[in-house]
Amino acid sequence: MERIKSNRPYLAVRAIITDESGRVLILKRSKTKHGNGEWCLPGGNIEYGQTAGEAVVREIKQETSLTCTDSSFLFFSENLPSEESDLHYINLVYKCIAEGNLQLNPESSDYAWIDSTRLNNYKIAFRNDVILLRYWHLNTLSG
Repeated sequence: MERIKSNRPYLAVRAIITDESGRVLILKRSKTKHGNGEWCLPGGNIEYGQTAGEAVVREIKQETSLTCTDSSFLFFSENLPSEESDLHYINLVYKCIAEGNLQLNPESSDYAWIDSTRLNNYKIAFRNDVILLRYWHLNTLSG
């Protein structure tokens, strides 16, 4: 969906989905106006009349064909307008459990499972690197 520049922030969800080794799923964007060829967490806009929880389930299904069986809110992250993008987003970050066979939709051309040691190998869009670093930091503190 084409985004019209707004004088208000957009509200979006981002999903942290981990594999059995604790690595996080990221997607390589393709055929998109923003972040094309860069990597990000699964997620997207919350639609009018939709809860954030419903949005994260929908976005996971749309982008990966995986079924979200559980989700819990972790934190929010702000993505302010910058030289990279004139968009202003507030991202609600969820830890999600998903199952099924991963199949990408046309918005993504590839996927990877990464841990903190591999983050610098990817050009990350939408300040999702900040989200990932915070997630890994919180995981270190809690366990």
